[in-house]
Amino acid sequence: MKKTIKTAISLVLCVAMLFSVSAIGFSAADENLYCDGSCEYCPTVIIPGLGQSGVFVVDDNGEFVLNKDGERISAFPAYIQLPKLIGRVALPVILSLLTQSDIGLTNALSDAIGMAFGINSSDLKAQNTGNVVTEKYHKPYSECTEAEQKLINSHIPFHLYDTDLPKDHLYYFTYNSFGNHIDLANELYEYIQMVKRQTGHDKINLVPISQGGTLASAMFEYHPEVMDDLHKVIFIVPALDGSTIIGDVFNGRINFLDKEYLYNGFLENLGLLDENTARLVEILLRILPDELLMKGLNAAASTLVEDIMIRSTSMWALCPSGDYPTAAEKYLSDPEMADIKAQTDKYYQAQLHRFDNIKAIQDKGVDVFCVAQYDHPLINVGETWDTQNADYIIQLDSTSLGAYAAKVGETLPEDYVQKNTYCQNPDHNHISPDRVVDASAGLLADTTFYFDGQRHDLTQHNDVILKLAFHLIAHDDITDVYSSPEFPQFMNGRDVRNLHTFLAAAEAVDVSALTAEQKAELEAAVKQAEDTLDNNTAPADAFGKAEERLSDILVEIGAMEEIKEKKDVPALEAISLWLFGKFGTDGYSEIIISVLGPVFKALFNAIGSALK
Repeated sequence: MKKTIKTAISLVLCVAMLFSVSAIGFSAADENLYCDGSCEYCPTVIIPGLGQSGVFVVDDNGEFVLNKDGERISAFPAYIQLPKLIGRVALPVILSLLTQSDIGLTNALSDAIGMAFGINSSDLKAQNTGNVVTEKYHKPYSECTEAEQKLINSHIPFHLYDTDLPKDHLYYFTYNSFGNHIDLANELYEYIQMVKRQTGHDKINLVPISQGGTLASAMFEYHPEVMDDLHKVIFIVPALDGSTIIGDVFNGRINFLDKEYLYNGFLENLGLLDENTARLVEILLRILPDELLMKGLNAAASTLVEDIMIRSTSMWALCPSGDYPTAAEKYLSDPEMADIKAQTDKYYQAQLHRFDNIKAIQDKGVDVFCVAQYDHPLINVGETWDTQNADYIIQLDSTSLGAYAAKVGETLPEDYVQKNTYCQNPDHNHISPDRVVDASAGLLADTTFYFDGQRHDLTQHNDVILKLAFHLIAHDDITDVYSSPEFPQFMNGRDVRNLHTFLAAAEAVDVSALTAEQKAELEAAVKQAEDTLDNNTAPADAFGKAEERLSDILVEIGAMEEIKEKKDVPALEAISLWLFGKFGTDGYSEIIISVLGPVFKALFNAIGSALK
């Protein structure tokens, strides 16, 4: 949960999606360390998503910087040093609040952003300049230390799921999400060669996840010879045509820089704050005049984008191909940016060739699968957030390689006929049961699985996606979306964390202390929870019902505390809406002047008349 929240907040702080790498040395000693290539399983390389690698802060001597608990400090998405940040902004904030004017506030906010995110800065050759180290695993999961496995599982919970694939055939490729994209793609190619040598196999499975899809796409373009090394490719919510969030940010279409939307809609639609908190923040924002607030936000956003993001070629790889030309013209036309532009142009070609490259992989006899998610708008950082069907972070067109979908909340017209762009089989119905998605328009029409209502940042908590991926990795019996009734083309989104937590609590209960009725209800609630987990096609509301029943009995028998839901505070919403309706985006000082100004003017006029 902590990682999920961190990832989502990082996207907002960097105006959408935020976001050294040391060279890998290989030697003949790698030869056949874990297998002689004769087993039935192909080794698998996982390419995780944004921020799902251990990237840590180091000092000038290359030693890890530790927190007060003796733990290494993550550099993603930023390195927050509170004492330094407070020391930089405290005085300007106080003076600006007292005077209701910009007494160094704008510069302080820009500096604070630079101090926090500067750890991920790059030079004009797109090479990281911050003191960071990426933890690398030049070995399979089985050989990782307990601490290394714990870190991997915090991003993708391998440990919760059984798989026939030997753990010494499972590899986790790590990288800096702000790193140099060409270097990382080259490194990935070399990593695959290492895996082949270590296992003795001549083919590997590749599982690119989210941002990892951009690295795979780049590698296919720069190293087409890798296609001979592949057995299967299993894309999981891949950013194969970037994220519209980044496209909006790089083209200046940023929602919270529109003060009308900032005060009325942005925070409520963000998905990170509950209604009460969102409304409270709207009320508190008015302690500054609106023009000063917007000036500060613009300065902070500009620092983040212009000083950090546009020098990262990995961030550029997340810009959709349709947005790249205008964004490149805006930020990369200066001669000093020529080196970066040459690199981003190179990946732009990989984006444009992504369909052809995947077809070329298939022509080599490689099975290519994909998992996509839909029925969420994008996080509302950019202006086009609600114009495309998405999974909260990436638009469906990108993750599904072209599937067509109705807007969120709408369905395809009753007379709609599937496009059959990439599937001409008249027996195949690729329209989702909810009539939202036409999968026939996606490049991998017969091998893309869709999950309705699944948020991108909660993908790792969807057990069906992980079970499907592990099955595809370990077995060859599923060849398309019609192969297994356990895994149909369209399934529901789910988050299994609560049920796993409740079941663990139930397992620890001393049933001998329960009444017969309590014991019977606990057993029934546990069975309902387990049946729900075992049902890959469980209805969307099944988890809520199973969670409620199991938590109720656990609370009743004292095995867990009651989970109290936060209640809405209507007054906060009423106050925020009233302020916006009455005074627009004015700060409190401006409101006071607007209210008392006419009073004082009338009073002065009255005094003047009396004196006459």
